[in-house]
Amino acid sequence: MHADVAFETQCDVAFNLGSVVVTPIRISHPNEGLGYKFEEDGRCFVFLTDNELGFRHKGGLATEDYAAFCEGADLLIHDAEFNPQEYQHTRTWGHSTYADVLKLALEAKVKALGLFHHNQDRSDDQIDAIADTCRNLIADAGAELECFAVAAGMERTI
Repeated sequence: MHADVAFETQCDVAFNLGSVVVTPIRISHPNEGLGYKFEEDGRCFVFLTDNELGFRHKGGLATEDYAAFCEGADLLIHDAEFNPQEYQHTRTWGHSTYADVLKLALEAKVKALGLFHHNQDRSDDQIDAIADTCRNLIADAGAELECFAVAAGMERTI
């Protein structure tokens, strides 16, 4: 096959898919990668998986940058694989704690937070307990934020 193949990375350039504006952002992960913001008709969805907020990997950004990126989003789906105790042994693996993700969502004033990338060793009841813990922390803070654990087959309209 005769071809001239070129690969160009434009990680910081927004683009359109029809009427949707897609804005990429570099994530903090040992293998690098991208997260995305999708905006259409005044609605905003942000997807940040495999993004470690407690450690800044090569190419990753500061937590404040992710908060600015998520500011006011209708829905944020974010990696929340570990609890704070587990994170003491998994720091630098490229995944966040639910506590760090909740702090990010509150700072960014997002409307709904989906906890994502669950630890494979966790039961459904344990995942539900983490979501309950987050909802209790939100209530204690007097904040307006819906929080839930993302599940297979789940659909949401924003």
